Amino acid sequence: MAWGDVRNMRSQIYKTLGLSLFAMVMLILVVLFPRDLDISVVGYGIHAEYHFSWEKYANNIKTFLHGIFYEQTLGPTRYEGETAEAAVARTVMNSMAVIVTAFVLSMGLGILKGIFDYQSSDRKTKWLGGMTTWLFQSIPDFLLILIYQWIILNYFPFVHIFAEEGWEAWVFPTLLLSIYPTFYIARITSASISAQEGLLYIKVAQAKGLSRTRIMYKHVLKNCMSTILSHLSSLFVYMLSNLLIIEYFSNFPGAANRLFIAIDYDLYFGAGANYEPSVIIGICFCFMVLLVIAQLVSIISKYKSGLR
Repeated sequence: MAWGDVRNMRSQIYKTLGLSLFAMVMLILVVLFPRDLDISVVGYGIHAEYHFSWEKYANNIKTFLHGIFYEQTLGPTRYEGETAEAAVARTVMNSMAVIVTAFVLSMGLGILKGIFDYQSSDRKTKWLGGMTTWLFQSIPDFLLILIYQWIILNYFPFVHIFAEEGWEAWVFPTLLLSIYPTFYIARITSASISAQEGLLYIKVAQAKGLSRTRIMYKHVLKNCMSTILSHLSSLFVYMLSNLLIIEYFSNFPGAANRLFIAIDYDLYFGAGANYEPSVIIGICFCFMVLLVIAQLVSIISKYKSGLR
């Protein structure tokens, strides 16, 4: 890369880190916002009233920072004897096992599917290529989860899809999380390979007598990887946003499900009595770090592939 490209890449990296830090600070300020309600019985109904206090807000921030820097703890949780950092570490590790496995699985299958889509684009099997990729990208994930649960419950009742531990608790969320990324990567791979058509290095390889398969896997895919990795940030944003619904409906003890529990949303009063700000901040910080890493890889890949 030219010096100008390196400088622009560094500028984007610094901007990404700065925006991420700002977003994390704003998240902490929002999460620590006082949510105490004055609940009273008026006649035959329950009346809830909210009063904001700057003193209470400042005390929340001070208590959180004191716990972080002086006591080296995020604080307690709703469960007796459990610290917030222990809850965050346990659930994030569970979710990371699903995320990493789903990512590796979707990358491998997605690239193979993209190659098949490209090779079948001018054949009678075209409907098995790009059309199936388009179809699975169009179906809402919520519907796929319901279909999957219906099939398992009706035809494979011996499989425990709501297990909290064991291989069933890990495999099914992983498979569900990898569905859309697989076809997303397949579409990018197919388009990237198409963009390589007619380039000089392919003609030289063909002139040397190399087989089509060897050219594809040794040369074309190598040049396409930067383009594929440049979409890593958007891919991880989707995976993390879809993680909550998958963990919730499969009863998986992961970070997204624990985050939903920590928010403790009440239908009538908004904030419940078991609101856990430290758990929310800890889990969001871990997800933020994961997104920043994906964003940095994406930025570097864009400049390496010339997509900027």
